Order: sequence, then C-alpha cells, then structure tokens
Amino acid sequence: MGKEIPVKDVKNLFFNQDMKQIKAMGLSKRDLEKQMEVFSRGPNYWRLIRPCMPGDGVLSVSSNQRKTLVGQFEAKAGKYRLLKFVPASGAASRMFAGWFAAASQGSFGSDKSDKTFFRHLKKMPFASLIEKDQTAGLDAKKEKLSDLLNFILTSDGHNFGNLPKALILFHCYPDGEIRTALEEHLVEAGAYLGDCRNTCRLHFTLSEEHVEKVMERMKNVQAKYEKMFQVRMDISYSIQSPATRMIAIDEQGFPLRDGEGRLVFRPGGHGALLRNLSALDADFVFVKNIDNIVRQDFLDKLLPYKKMLGGLAIQIRETVFSMLQNMESGQISDSVLSGYEDYCRQVFHMAFPAGDDRLSLPQQRKKLFILLNRPLRICAVVKNQGEPGGGPFWVEEKDGGRTLQIVEHAHVDPLDAEQQNIWKRAAYFNPVDMVCCLRNYQGDKFDLKKYVHRDVYLLSSKTEKGRKILCQELPGLWNGGMAYWNTVFVEMPLAVFNPVKTVDDLLRIRHAGGMVSR
Repeated sequence: MGKEIPVKDVKNLFFNQDMKQIKAMGLSKRDLEKQMEVFSRGPNYWRLIRPCMPGDGVLSVSSNQRKTLVGQFEAKAGKYRLLKFVPASGAASRMFAGWFAAASQGSFGSDKSDKTFFRHLKKMPFASLIEKDQTAGLDAKKEKLSDLLNFILTSDGHNFGNLPKALILFHCYPDGEIRTALEEHLVEAGAYLGDCRNTCRLHFTLSEEHVEKVMERMKNVQAKYEKMFQVRMDISYSIQSPATRMIAIDEQGFPLRDGEGRLVFRPGGHGALLRNLSALDADFVFVKNIDNIVRQDFLDKLLPYKKMLGGLAIQIRETVFSMLQNMESGQISDSVLSGYEDYCRQVFHMAFPAGDDRLSLPQQRKKLFILLNRPLRICAVVKNQGEPGGGPFWVEEKDGGRTLQIVEHAHVDPLDAEQQNIWKRAAYFNPVDMVCCLRNYQGDKFDLKKYVHRDVYLLSSKTEKGRKILCQELPGLWNGGMAYWNTVFVEMPLAVFNPVKTVDDLLRIRHAGGMVSR
C-alpha cells in the first residue's frame, strides 16, 4: 500500500507560505515532517499470536457473578464521577449510501428492489414525516423514486443525508413520538448514570459543522428527559482538534495541495479523539458509539450488562489502588508482592520474565508498581458474527512480550497467509462498549499519550477529485491509542450490539419492534 506512491525526502517539502497555515492548526513543521516519515516507512502491522478465547484473554461472567457486580455498581457508583462519552462526529451520508446511489440512477437496480424499498420505507421510524408531504412523490410510482429519495436525503426536503447521525430519527413509538439517536443516548444514560446528587453527565464529540444543529436539538429535548429520570443532565461537547488532522500525499509523493497551493489535511480517524477523552473530568468513562443504541423498551434487558461492566471497573480499580498505595508505603513482604503478581496474571494476563525473581524486593516492587499504575479499560466483546471491525487478540511485541489488543483487519499483513488465517479464527468482536478509568490512585489524570502504540497507524489509498492519493490515520482510539492500558475483555451477549451502519438496520427488532405505549 505504502509503496504504490513514491515518497519524497521529508526535507524541503514545506515552504515559508505553509507556516502560517500549519501554525494556525496547532502544528509545527516538525509535526508534518514526522507525518511524512510515516509514509516513508510504509504500512506497519500487528504480529498476531492467537485470537482471545474464554479463559485465554476473555473473561466469562456467570449469572451469579453478574448479579454481584451489578449490586456493587448500584451500591458504589453514586460516590464516583461517572460520564458517558459518545463519539458522534460522523455524518449520516454513509448510512444512506445506497439511497444516494439509487437517487442518482433512478432505481435500486430492479423492479423487485424498488418494491422492497417502498415496502421498507413504510416501516422506517421517519415514515410518518415523509407521508405528510404530498409533494414528495409518495405514490410509489417508479418514475417518482428519484424525486422521493432526493426529498428525503437533500436540502430539497428533510436533508437526512447531510445531517449528523446523532440527529437521524432512529425510533418511532406507539404514541407517535419519534426519537433521534442523540435522544436515545440521553435515555440510556438517564437510566443508569445518575450519581448521588442526581447528576447525569454526557459528552458528545461532534464535527464542527454539526455543533449548532445538535445543540439546538438538545435545547429542545433536554428538559423532557431530565424530568423523565429526575436527574440534572450535565451535557458537554467537543470537536476534533485541528492539530490531529493529517497530511496526505499525491501520486508524485509530495504533500497534497489544493488549487491555490495550500496544504490539504484530512481527518486523523477516531484515534484523534484521544485528546477529547484526555480532557474529560471523570473517574469512570463509559464509551459507546452514537449508532449503537436501542429503543427504550429494550433497555431493561441491556442495562444489567452496562452495570456489570461498571461494577467490574469499580472492583478492579479499588483493588489496584489499594495495591499501589501499599507498594508506595514500602511495607509489603515477599509473599504479599507475590500475591499481587498472581492477581496481575489472572486479571490482566501479565507475563513476568523468569529472571524477575532474582531482582531485589524493592526492584520487583518498582517494576510491578509501573505495570499497575496505568489507565484501565474494561471492554465488552461479543461473539464474532462477521461484522466489519476489530476483535481481541494476543499480539507479539517487538521485545518478544505479548499483550492483549483490539486489532482491526487493516492492521494484519495482507501478504502473510499465516497471519490472515489467525485473523479469520477470531471468536469475538469489539462492539465499542467499554468503561475507562482515566485517573491514578492519587486522583490525578493519566497522560494518555504515554500509552499509545505510535506504530499502529493506518495507511490507505484513495481517490480525490480524480487524483490518486495516500492518506494516514492515527492509531485508533481503542486500538493503538489504548495499546498499553491495563485491559480486561469481558464476554457479553450479542444483544448489546445494535449498530445502525445502513438505513436498513433501522428495521432490526431492537430499533423497529417491540414497541410499548407510555
């Protein structure tokens, strides 16, 4: 991938007129030279050892254990500062990609496909809004298909194709209420995240062009959901920092420039959100994507699993903090330290080299202290059903050690048959449902940049305005961005994963069915 375009020497690629643009983005010339050096190195891949399995990297929780963890969450969560972090920067254009193509072509490809579209449209949560407008060509005649789709997708009508996914109408209820994905996240958070002061905190990351629309919607609905759950919702927003945008290169290997000679920058991927996550003020951060949300009538079945993750995070963090405080005091014996190491083997699957037992007690204590004093993540994993995305694997580090990682297919060498076979054996999938602990045992926030695997970047060839270009993305937020956090993978039922990647996903049972009256 990286060899298809020749990469120029990084020296003398940027000019004086570039400096003002670079500085305005919060970058330096050296930052851009480092980005160009990544292109020069070409793709970098994880070295997979094996997929994670129950008892071998994945924790399976029994029904009784789950009830205990839920009880711990309900008993203790109120005294902590909890927050829900929702990456919501994405536009809905990809969700409606098939509809855009049909609007352009005037058909979904066949009479049967066109009839299926009209049949499905009547079941969509926003169908009643479309049906109210008789100018949109809703008589289901084929010659009107393009007009109807354009009315739904563009500024000629509802403009769904240009909205953020957060503002797409996801669910329709029996009383006629239609909720956006944004609102359903308020409902979920209100159902389990209120603290002892009845404060419920949420943070949404947004694209700059969508902030005003999202805030306007929030202004109209927030009070309703605060009343519903008797909480005060503390809602904040952030946008991806311009300093996380990445340079691309053209077919000649030079930095990509527009018609006016200005450098062209592209989004750095979801790994850019590490800055947004670092800025949060919370003890426990629940991370969940904007499109992975269910109707309120399904929440009762799913909330125990959210609370289970939270209870496990609280339990582990309290245990680790106690160990760190004891080690800091220096008053622990060989046997106590050995017990701490056993805990790390069992919970975090840490491996201790055979020579470690020859170290002095202070040296062993110092080494273990460093290993434990890291950010913590408790990650849900579900059975792999072939969904696109990453999964949990054991990987080999350059020093020969092994770590638990969430690996994307793009980070597996496509020319290595053995590595590809390991990838295909993946038993679990990462639904992006996790709890993050961002503070150390002294209450200070970790510097999350220290725990990133910088080499787990992504290079991809694209075409922009007829030009072949090579782009790069930062290490993914829950991939290389959290590579050296202490990690626990927890098996969850597939029911917790309900993404809406295409508009037809809104027809799945947890989005369209099981309606209840309120």
